[in-house]
Amino acid sequence: MIIIRGKKVLISLGGTFEPIDSVRGITNKSSGKMGLALAKQAYILGADVTLVVANVSVEISQLFNVIHVETSKQMAEVIFDIVEDYDIFISTAAVSDFEVVERKSEKIDSDSSLAISLKPTVKIIRQIKRINPSIFLVGFKAEFNISHDEIIYCARKQINDAGTDLVVANDVSREDCNFGSDKNEVLIIDSDVLSVPLASKDEIAKTIVNVISEKLSCRC
Repeated sequence: MIIIRGKKVLISLGGTFEPIDSVRGITNKSSGKMGLALAKQAYILGADVTLVVANVSVEISQLFNVIHVETSKQMAEVIFDIVEDYDIFISTAAVSDFEVVERKSEKIDSDSSLAISLKPTVKIIRQIKRINPSIFLVGFKAEFNISHDEIIYCARKQINDAGTDLVVANDVSREDCNFGSDKNEVLIIDSDVLSVPLASKDEIAKTIVNVISEKLSCRC
């Protein structure tokens, strides 16, 4: 784990919020718990940790350098601006896949019919290696009610598409490890697959950071 000491680690966490009008928007149930657990573990092992924080249900310690964002566009702009200076980027944030084409500046009348046009957001993780080719890039894949083999397929597709060095994947349809839960059960995937059984997110974070350390040591 000494390999983490002194490394500059960037972690995104929470769920983005895409405005529809002045008060409503599209978001998700991401709590930020997994990202915060990873931040704590990296900090304990001596890393210099920066967090890019969207909407979360956890309290963020003042020990960390924190940049607050709301939308996927804001998150992308911040990360693209600073990621070149980091050794490791762990992308735990649940970034919206879609944003509203035309946001209304006023509150839409609740008695009115409403149709919303959406467009894809920027895939942040696919741009990281173009900006910083040497960074160790960790992606997260939250899938819903698919098979073990399908989860592995989706993770390896992200590796091919984004150049991710490692993907942490899980099935959030499970009641004991869905968005906001205190526990998780994950697969840590690169050329190998490590199955991590149900455990607290703090324990899962320790395992993930251990794997990152092992992979980084192989680069030396």
